Amino acid sequence: MIVWAPWHPRHGYDVPDIWENEPVAFGDLTPRLLAMVRALNENDGTNNRNGWRAVKTVLVRAP
Repeated sequence: MIVWAPWHPRHGYDVPDIWENEPVAFGDLTPRLLAMVRALNENDGTNNRNGWRAVKTVLVRAP
C-alpha cells in the first residue's frame, strides 16, 4: 500500500513520542500530515529541506 509519512534524514521514520497517539502514515497529503511535519520542524528548528518532510512510501505488514 502506498502511503505518505513524515521522514527525517537523520531520524528516519522515528517520530518523537509526543506524536504517540497520532497516525504516522496517511493515504494522501492531508492537512493533518502537513501540520505534523510543520510542527516537527518547528520543534527541531529545521525546515522541509534539512529536516522533517512528507514522503511517499510503501507500507507493508511485518513478518
